[in-house]
Amino acid sequence: MTTGISIAREAAISFVINALLSVVFFLGVFGLESRPLSWSAPDGLGLDFVPQSIAVALMSALVPSLIARRRLDHAPAVRTILLRGALFALIGAALGATLAFSIGGDRVRTIGWGAALIMKIAYGGFLGALVASVALRRLVSSTASASHKI
Repeated sequence: MTTGISIAREAAISFVINALLSVVFFLGVFGLESRPLSWSAPDGLGLDFVPQSIAVALMSALVPSLIARRRLDHAPAVRTILLRGALFALIGAALGATLAFSIGGDRVRTIGWGAALIMKIAYGGFLGALVASVALRRLVSSTASASHKI
């Protein structure tokens, strides 16, 4: 039934991929120049958690689930996986918005470029690993319950 699916391995892969993508997008958005970054305007570091959370949650739910689906005897429909991916993206959006509005503000107006980069790498990696783990556990459990009904 679950032969060949290692949730821990998939979570680790998701961590690495999302950490690397976080570096690429951070450099694309905030540049290579080491400088203090503001949480709100003009840099918008806090608001950047929203698209990062959506992208990481969506792709960390979809890609491992679609790959693992091929290895399952009673795999759910692709539509089910896509809907779950959309749900993870919505939850990611809510998490990103919560972070955007709760971090910084009047307490912390700026953060160093290096510290911000490390924070975004860690956040992207850990969120990706968490979402991949939850999505795959859900996939495996739904497959297990489907095979018991037969």
